[in-house]
Amino acid sequence: MAFYDDGRIPAILVENKVDLLGPEDAENIDRLRNFAETNEFNGFFRTSAKTGQNISESMEFLIIEIIKRMEEFALKGNEGLGGNERQSVALDPDKHNKEADKKRKANKGCCG
Repeated sequence: MAFYDDGRIPAILVENKVDLLGPEDAENIDRLRNFAETNEFNGFFRTSAKTGQNISESMEFLIIEIIKRMEEFALKGNEGLGGNERQSVALDPDKHNKEADKKRKANKGCCG
């Protein structure tokens, strides 16, 4: 089942380890832009997990794109889900913690 009417899920292109690029590589952003556009990515980011460059920004951008698509989908009446029914799971953190405690006690360890 496709989550969106057109079957596309928001995606971004992430180039990592930009802290290791030389000056000639750092300026060649057109190659990245063209690849992202040709392959229909929602956006692209040059990142460095080591320095944290653009990590938060790229994730924030992707989350905003997902929310936009979900809102568009909801406004259309969720036809792709067979009506207005929501397909979600309600999580109860207290229930999860109690079940985890039971498992730990049964295994007599911390992480069983």
